[in-house]
Amino acid sequence: MSGSRRDDQVLSRWVCFEMADQVYGLPISAVQEVLADTSIEPVPGTTPLVLGVINLRGSVVTVVDLRRHFGFEPVADAQTRIIVVDHGSESLGLCVDRVADVRKLADAAIKPAPAAGGGQAEAGIRGMVSRSGELLTLLDPARLLANLPLLA
Repeated sequence: MSGSRRDDQVLSRWVCFEMADQVYGLPISAVQEVLADTSIEPVPGTTPLVLGVINLRGSVVTVVDLRRHFGFEPVADAQTRIIVVDHGSESLGLCVDRVADVRKLADAAIKPAPAAGGGQAEAGIRGMVSRSGELLTLLDPARLLANLPLLA
C-alpha cells in the first residue's frame, strides 16, 4: 500500500447540522450549498413536508422541512438554513435548524443505527458516530430523498 493511511483510517467529510438539539451529517459530496434568508414560495397540492420552492439562480428548487420528516415540530428562527443537495437531475433544499460545521470522520467509526424503530432505511439513516461524547446521526441522501413524500 503506497498511501500513508490504512483502510480503517479513511476519512470522509460531512456537513453537520442541528435539528431539535440533535446533530446530523450529510456527505459533503452531496451538498451543493447552504442558504440563509431565502424567500420560500408556497406550492399548493404538496404535503405539509414541503415548505415551498425557492429560485436559485434561475432554477426552481423544492424545499423540504427536514424537522417534520423526522417527527419534530416545525420551527424557524434566524439560524434556520437550507442545505441544497443533489437529487438526481435536480436539486432539493433541506430546511434545518442550524448548520454547525464540516467534520472529517473515519469511515471505520461509522456504526449501524440501532434497529429500535426499524425505519432507518426510510428515514435515510446511514449510521452513527460517537465523537467526544456527542452522537452524530449520518444520513444517506439518496435513501433520504427517495422516501420523501412530496405530493399530497
